[in-house]
Amino acid sequence: MIKSVQNNIFLTSLFLVLSSLPLIYFTYTLRDTFLDDAYITLTYSKHFFQEGKPWYNVIDTVHGNGQTSVLWMIIQSLFFNFGDLINPIYINKGISLVLITIVLSSLFQSFTKQESLTVKIFTLVFSVFFSTWAAFNITHGLETILFSTTLFLFLKYRNHGSAYYLAFLLPFIRPEAIIFTLFFIIDTRLFSKTFYKRVLCVLASASVYLLYTIYYYDAWIPLPFLLKSIKEFSSVKVLNFITIIVIFSPVIIFVIKNYRTKFIFYCPLFFFIIYYSFFIDEIMNFFDRYKFPLFVYYIYFLRYENTEVISNKKLNASLFILSIAGILNYCTYLKTQVTFYIGPYEKAMNAGPIYLGKYLKNISIKENKKFKIINSDAGAVAYFSDCYLYDTWGLNNATLLLTKKNKDWNAYLSYLKKTDPDYIILISKDYHTFIPRLDFEEKIYKYFSLQTKKPVLVRKSTEEYYYFIYRRNH
Repeated sequence: MIKSVQNNIFLTSLFLVLSSLPLIYFTYTLRDTFLDDAYITLTYSKHFFQEGKPWYNVIDTVHGNGQTSVLWMIIQSLFFNFGDLINPIYINKGISLVLITIVLSSLFQSFTKQESLTVKIFTLVFSVFFSTWAAFNITHGLETILFSTTLFLFLKYRNHGSAYYLAFLLPFIRPEAIIFTLFFIIDTRLFSKTFYKRVLCVLASASVYLLYTIYYYDAWIPLPFLLKSIKEFSSVKVLNFITIIVIFSPVIIFVIKNYRTKFIFYCPLFFFIIYYSFFIDEIMNFFDRYKFPLFVYYIYFLRYENTEVISNKKLNASLFILSIAGILNYCTYLKTQVTFYIGPYEKAMNAGPIYLGKYLKNISIKENKKFKIINSDAGAVAYFSDCYLYDTWGLNNATLLLTKKNKDWNAYLSYLKKTDPDYIILISKDYHTFIPRLDFEEKIYKYFSLQTKKPVLVRKSTEEYYYFIYRRNH
């Protein structure tokens, strides 16, 4: 009896240490690291706070939403009440750190309740994996953790009154979350009182979201959906998909065995595993941030479902061991992103976009003028320069995105000319001679006859990634 208690204390202590240390360590050591896309959201937040308009470029004539998380944008707009007292990046990460502890506490409860040693070990391995993965998703600064925590609470309290509030909020964190709420409607007896209440909740959420979009934006579809929607079945994507299936194999088999009562509840998980695997571009998808929230389904499964998926104990143990193997394989996939993010990416951000943003800000203050800037790296340059930036990728510019997708280059370039830019920033493969990395930047280079101009600054970001900054109006 005493030995059993001692073993439980040891395992519990081991869980708390192994699951919390990666979270604390990486969140702290990477406290200044921030994804360029996260600076985009901060730019929207700043303009919403200052101008009352959630726009990227407040002087543009056609507006689209280049960041998909309305709620995260609004929350971050509140940061600017503190002025220069607290760095918004630290508040951003502090909120995410607090939120993820809600999910991790449920994992701890799962660990303590497990009677099977194999499942207990699996829960420990999964917790370390999830905690480390969460830490990196905290560091990039996007809405991933907010969405994960809200989704977990939604799953946990789906039959409570609070589920209606959470269902209402989910699409405002990620628009595609409407899928979860649609299944929330049908996961009850049809045409019952609860069914109608859920229908009204989802309709209210969709209506408010639509009214918000109509009021503020000319392009109603969020621009990232237009830019990042793909159909790609490459070997890398297929292997990654198979790995995810292996990891979720205990959940999948559990659902198959209990399909009458569990299929509808878990169906959004299977839908998004496929959707995020093959129909979303990997640009800026650091740490598989799209798939990360789906793993709260696993946490729910460990906490509230019967983990004896197969009655034979050896086969059941083998199933969870197979899942551990999938997790370890998935870690190798994530490691390449972590290695790049901690080293080259952080240096590149500081040497490139952050430096350029501050550089342009200083000139802007000296000349008492907010510059109009053409640039494809849309986050840190816009945020730190506090100028008007035209995003040539089109992620934050509906006109440029639609003309580029339609390959209407005359309209694309004519629009840029009408902006009458003060600065044009292009990305080159070489330091001494401009060699374009992007096809549309080559067109911009030629259209504005920049070959006849000398850049006012050339700034190295990484090898074969150099910023050429041209001044037009002076």
